[in-house]
Amino acid sequence: KKLEEACPEDITLVPVSGVIEKQREKKDYYELERLEEIALLANNALEDLLEAGELAIGRTERQVAADLEYRMRKAGAERVSFDTIVASGPNSAKPHHGAEDRVIANGDLVTIDFGAHLRGFNSDMTRTFVAGEVTDFAKEIYDVVLEAQLAGVAAARPGTALYDVDRACRSIIEDAGFGEYFVHSTGHGIGLHVHEGPSAAVTGKGYLEENMTLTIEPGIYVPGKGGVRIEDTLIITSGAPKIITPMSKELRII
Repeated sequence: KKLEEACPEDITLVPVSGVIEKQREKKDYYELERLEEIALLANNALEDLLEAGELAIGRTERQVAADLEYRMRKAGAERVSFDTIVASGPNSAKPHHGAEDRVIANGDLVTIDFGAHLRGFNSDMTRTFVAGEVTDFAKEIYDVVLEAQLAGVAAARPGTALYDVDRACRSIIEDAGFGEYFVHSTGHGIGLHVHEGPSAAVTGKGYLEENMTLTIEPGIYVPGKGGVRIEDTLIITSGAPKIITPMSKELRII
């Protein structure tokens, strides 16, 4: 009201929303540099965790999450970007599971979704592992999700409709007979917030542009059996996207 009173009579104020958020979709050089820095820090923390044998049968989800968060902080992260997800066995079928006292057992799928925060910027990545024995079910859904994820990465180029990025992933999962178990969008931008524009989704609007960021994170979640999610963070370039979460996506047995 005070702003209206201060305006000249011939000026009409019109409410708008999303203006700043839209401007933030494209990053400048400094922002991209910071995002690469924190993404690599988190990526390396998970690699170190695996090398140290801290993701293993007999350990709890909560223990693994704590060790990963410790490694990120030790490497320089100010905090985590969001509550670390370590979802094992039937918990891996819950996309937004946290980390509980469940003990990782032989044959479990184990999904780790995590991020670190540094200098105002965030990271986000997900990898799924198998503990001990690889069942036919685990191998099948892992291969489908990986194929979908690689298709999404390949589609993430300037000028591509955000809906089509989602479709590139979703169509592969649907064709494999698991469409009803892919229950979230394909990806989102990342920067000052973990989730910001653009959004690659069934309802996604607009097109990718150079210097945007985008996660590609398709998943399959079958209640009572288990689930798989694989997620990279990308920087959209003039050609193929730059993956700033470089850990291998081949199925790894712990």
